[in-house]
Amino acid sequence: MMYHHFGSRPLLFSTLVCLLLSACSTGLFDPKPTAPKKFNISSKTLGESYFAPIPIDNKLLPEPSLEQLRADYAALLPRVTEPETKKIVQYRLADLTAVLAERQLESGLLVNQQGENILQSAVKQYQDLLVSQPQQESNMEVLYQLAKAHEQLGQVEQSYLTLQQLLVAFPVNPYLAEVYFRLGEIAFNRNNYAAAVEAYQNVLSQGTQSAYYATSAYMLGWSFFKRNQNIQALEAFTLLLDNSLPSDIIAQTMMAQFDSQAQIDALGLGEKRLVNDTIRIMSLLFSYQENQYENRADSIVEHFTRVGARHYEYVLYDQLAQLYLNQSRFKDSADVYQRFTLVHAKHFQAPIFAVKEIDAYILGKFPTQVLPAKDLFVQRYGIHGEYWPRWGVVQQERVAPFLSQYLQELAVFEHSRAQMLGAKRQGVSSSSEATLGNLNEEAVAADLQTQATSSYLQAAAWYREFIATFYNDPVTPSLRFSLGEALFAAGHYAEAIDTFEAYAYAADTYPQAAEAAYAAILAYRQIQLVGDETRPLSQEQWLDQQLASQDQFVEQFASDSRAPEVLYIAMQQRFSLARYQQAIDNAQRLLAWQPAIAPANIKASMLVIAHSQFALEDYVAAETSYQHIALELAANDPSKADIQERLAASVYKQGELNVKQHYLPLAVNDFLRVIALAPQTSIRVNAQYDAATYLLEMQDWQQAIDLLEDFKQRFSDNSLTEGIDDKLIYAYQQNENWQQAADKLMVLWQASPASEEGRQALYVAAQYFNKIGQKQAALAAYRSYAHAFTLPLAEANEARFVLSEMYRQANDDTKRRFWLQKLIDGDQQALADPAIERTDRSRYLAAMSALVFAQDKFNHFKQIKLSLPLKKSLALKKSAQTDTLAAFNQVLDYQVAEFVTAANFYLADIYHQLAKDLMNSSQPQNLNALELEQYTLLLEEQAFPFEEQAITLHETNAKRAWQGDYDKWIKQSFVALEQLMPARYRKAEQHVELSNEIF
Repeated sequence: MMYHHFGSRPLLFSTLVCLLLSACSTGLFDPKPTAPKKFNISSKTLGESYFAPIPIDNKLLPEPSLEQLRADYAALLPRVTEPETKKIVQYRLADLTAVLAERQLESGLLVNQQGENILQSAVKQYQDLLVSQPQQESNMEVLYQLAKAHEQLGQVEQSYLTLQQLLVAFPVNPYLAEVYFRLGEIAFNRNNYAAAVEAYQNVLSQGTQSAYYATSAYMLGWSFFKRNQNIQALEAFTLLLDNSLPSDIIAQTMMAQFDSQAQIDALGLGEKRLVNDTIRIMSLLFSYQENQYENRADSIVEHFTRVGARHYEYVLYDQLAQLYLNQSRFKDSADVYQRFTLVHAKHFQAPIFAVKEIDAYILGKFPTQVLPAKDLFVQRYGIHGEYWPRWGVVQQERVAPFLSQYLQELAVFEHSRAQMLGAKRQGVSSSSEATLGNLNEEAVAADLQTQATSSYLQAAAWYREFIATFYNDPVTPSLRFSLGEALFAAGHYAEAIDTFEAYAYAADTYPQAAEAAYAAILAYRQIQLVGDETRPLSQEQWLDQQLASQDQFVEQFASDSRAPEVLYIAMQQRFSLARYQQAIDNAQRLLAWQPAIAPANIKASMLVIAHSQFALEDYVAAETSYQHIALELAANDPSKADIQERLAASVYKQGELNVKQHYLPLAVNDFLRVIALAPQTSIRVNAQYDAATYLLEMQDWQQAIDLLEDFKQRFSDNSLTEGIDDKLIYAYQQNENWQQAADKLMVLWQASPASEEGRQALYVAAQYFNKIGQKQAALAAYRSYAHAFTLPLAEANEARFVLSEMYRQANDDTKRRFWLQKLIDGDQQALADPAIERTDRSRYLAAMSALVFAQDKFNHFKQIKLSLPLKKSLALKKSAQTDTLAAFNQVLDYQVAEFVTAANFYLADIYHQLAKDLMNSSQPQNLNALELEQYTLLLEEQAFPFEEQAITLHETNAKRAWQGDYDKWIKQSFVALEQLMPARYRKAEQHVELSNEIF
């Protein structure tokens, strides 16, 4: 290997000249000393003195040539006698000779014009200096220059010895790095790689500021390599790269973003060549270790794990991969690129290396590896991956072209695969149909369908990602259409609709816009058939969206041949959704379509208009539409009867609307029009029935009766006849034809005697018989009712009461009291049973009945006379009194004011009567006058408490007048009090006349 030449120190000629002059001022060339010169000092001041101007020459002195300067020093050397100066001149002369020799070497001249080998002269001069000045400090420079001169003369051994001498004499000197470097060079050339390693390591120990650092690191690597110490060689080469491509100036967080290759490209030509060669050699060394690791690139991973991370690692990965690629080892090359993307996933070169990995597979013809690698690339570096959101615009733009390419390729592949699987599945299904019951083929078909669906969805995912990533790319619209096709084929109809409509109705018009719009409609139809689990909407919500899509299609693509069909379907759907006005609009548009639509569709459109008008309660318009349709239909058209029904219904509904608006005459007229226009229709029955009903409401009794009687005769089997009798009864009642009404009611009761309707009919019939004075018929009806129906209590009690009154009028006390007891029993039943409502009326009637029975007890009590023997008759009297008191207390329990006062009066009268009966009782015979008087006093004593009790009860009853109550029983209590206490209650009223004057 050729030596690198020693570095030279430039000689500053001006400095040499100054040194020379300095030496001469103290050496051989010093002038002899002379006597001091005397000066005449003027007495003038400076201001009075005149200084003539001294001209200044600014021209540069001509620079002497190196040859001339050397010749001058050579001429000077014999003339110098002072030792120190002579030594300086000798050193300068040797240096000038060496410099001149170096220049001549650079020019390719070994001798000068005089035939002198200047380099040998320099060697001789340096050797002479070492001999003449062995202990001089400046010999360090002499040894350095001498070694250099030997090297330039090709005297390698002498140069090596001189360098060794320099290190021994001057172990610390500024040339250590270069000295060790030269020693290393010599050792390397001698194949003494151990010595070379030591020498180069000594150079490196001098620090990176040394000019020989990089080359020494390079040569150290080679030296280790020659010793088969590859790990150490890699570390040495790493030192070179560290020196040229330093990592310590880069923040750790920026290591993955640093462009090392750009830094290499910016290096000087020589340094760049050295760095590139180092990288090449390191890639070789890494490849030598490939058998030690599972992955080819793990040698790089291991190395930088050992020495620490460097920003230029990716350059080495790339170089190693390129090495394998050049060797046609495509899989190994791809593995290296892949390893980098895994180890340095966040590095800005990771996606580029992933691309190179894919390219390696393509070059090596590994198709089974290409698609998975592209798939992984998109997943990792696409917009849904971990890295895209973190990248800046520059990195995204760097990766975008590859994403675009791979996404399209992946989508097309999956789409094509899905279509192929679908075709294959169709073939299997057809075969299965030919061989019914082949379960195995059915399973195969199902599996193929599952695979096809999966591929369609995967293609859709790639299409979507492309669209999201490259929204404004020129191919995006066509891929959007393909996305819709894939989603449709996969059964994701809702998403297909969104995609097709976005394409079809975009601001820009695309070639397949109409196809996309129609495809969206087809997707809606599929949803109606099979649903779509991806979007949980009701069927009506889906129909809403479908209708909007169909409307948009008709508006935007009216010239498309499919537009009338789409509009026709929309009309039918709106009609089925009861959106009648919109259905009418669609139908009218279809009827006006040019060229005209099919006759069947024309008829359907007219029917939709009529039916919708009917549904919208525009019955007048519906009547007109149905009449128009009826005229258009042939006589034998099977739908003619239905149209007649619809026509009748339209007129009938007009009548119903008039009823709602309380225009009953108009309503009746409409119902009668139904009978006239469509007498054979089913709705005529309702029309006649309703006409009669509203005639009743209008109090046109006779016309209503006529219609009802005709209805009952004409439609005897119709369920509506069940209510005819009720309406006839009502009409009879309103005409005050009570006999006919009662007769009808009795017939109604006899038809269903146990029913609620029968119960009511019997009760009302009894009332009507009573009303017209047919007492026997009324009595029979009331008696039948009272015996048959104990509930409802109110009607049962009223029937009992009427019966009691009838028997009272007939003076049949026994039967009267039978029904009075029923009134009491009914109230007691209501009191005991919460399910039966006890009313004020039931209590009143019960109290009234109880009073009658109490009065019977009172009359019995009153009839008992006190006779001798008094004890016996008094016992009978007392017993009757007890029963009577109990009966009137029962009346009081009902708390009916009218009967409370009566009961209180009777209670008082019972005591009064007992007192009177005692006083009027039979006297014992054979009593003398005194005994008779004593007997009378004894009776008075016995009667007095009863009389006092009577007074108290009458007064209690009378006091009710003070509370605003006053009836005949209170009045009678006042009358009784006048008799019992005349002094208090029989006072004459005093009238006082007042004059207005006193006011």
